[in-house]
Amino acid sequence: MSTIKRPSVVVPLLLLIGLTTLFVCPGIGIRWISPLDIFQNDDLRYIFLSIRVPRTLTAFFAGGGLAVAGMIYQAVFRNPLACPHILGVSSGASLGAALCIVAGLAGSLLGLSIITLGAFAGAVGSILIICAFAWTRESNSSTLLLAGVVVATLCSGLIMFIHMIGGIHKSFQILRWIMGGVDGVSYSLLLLMLAPLSVFLGITVLFTPRLDQFLTGEEIAHSRGINVKLSRNILIISTAVAVGGIVAACGPIGFIGIIAPHVCRMILPGIRHRLLSLCSFLLGGSFLVLADTLARSIAPPTEIPVGIITSLLGGPFFLVILARQKKRYLM
Repeated sequence: MSTIKRPSVVVPLLLLIGLTTLFVCPGIGIRWISPLDIFQNDDLRYIFLSIRVPRTLTAFFAGGGLAVAGMIYQAVFRNPLACPHILGVSSGASLGAALCIVAGLAGSLLGLSIITLGAFAGAVGSILIICAFAWTRESNSSTLLLAGVVVATLCSGLIMFIHMIGGIHKSFQILRWIMGGVDGVSYSLLLLMLAPLSVFLGITVLFTPRLDQFLTGEEIAHSRGINVKLSRNILIISTAVAVGGIVAACGPIGFIGIIAPHVCRMILPGIRHRLLSLCSFLLGGSFLVLADTLARSIAPPTEIPVGIITSLLGGPFFLVILARQKKRYLM
C-alpha cells in the first residue's frame, strides 16, 4: 500500500478538506465576503451569518448523510449501485412537495415552509410502507428492494400526472424543487434535518461492524451470531428516516451516495465499514459544499440548482476513476 493510500494519511487529509470548505466556502459567492467585512459591514455580516453559513452547514451535513446512507444500502442490499433514494423515500418526499405546490399551499409553520413539511410527510409515508414490508415474516433484502422500486415508480407516475395538470407556473415550481438545492435554507430547516440525521449517524457507529459481516451473506452472518433481520431493518429504517429529512430540506440530490463511498473504497481498498463511513461522510459533505459554491458562483446572479452540478461533476469524475481501475474493487 502506497503512503498516500494509508488511512493515517487519507483521514486527516479528508478532515482538512472538510474544515477548509466549511471555513472558506461561506465567503464565496456573487461577492467575496472577507473576515474584515463581517466585522465592518452590517449587510454583509447578515448575508454571511444568516444565509451563507446555514447554507454551507446544510450542504455539508446533507452531503455527508447521503454518502453514509449510500454506503449502508450498498452493504445491506449487497448491490454496488444501491443509492440513498432506492427505497422510494425521495420520490415520496417529491410527491408530498408536488401536492403542496399544486394545491397552492404557501406560508410557513413553526418556521418551516408548508412545502418542506409536505415533503417530510411524503417521506414519512414512504417509510411507513417500507416498515410494513420490513417486519413481515417473509421479508428479506430482495422484497424490500422491490417494494422500494414500486413505491418510487408509483410516486414518480403521480408526480408526472400532477406536473401535467398543474399549469406552467406550478409545473416549473415542481421541476425546480425536484432539481434539488440548498438555497433558501435556514437554521430551523438545518435543525429539522439534523434531528433524524444525528440518530442515524449514532446507529451507524454502533452497527457498522455488522455491515462487514453482511458482505459474507445472510446465512454466514447469522451463523456468526448476527441477528440479520433486526440489524437490517434498523439500518434500513433509520437510513430512510435520515434520507427523508435530507430530501425534505434540500430536495433530491443525486450521485453523492454512489460516488463518495466508491471513491473511498478506491483510495483505501479493503477498508472496514466503520472507517469507510467516516471517510464517506467527510468526502460527501465536502463535495456538496464545493458543488453548491460553484452553483451560486458560476453564472451570477442566476443560481444553478446544485443537483445539476453534482450530476455534471460527479458523473464524469466517477467514470474517469473507473477507467483507471485495472481490477474489480467493489466490496
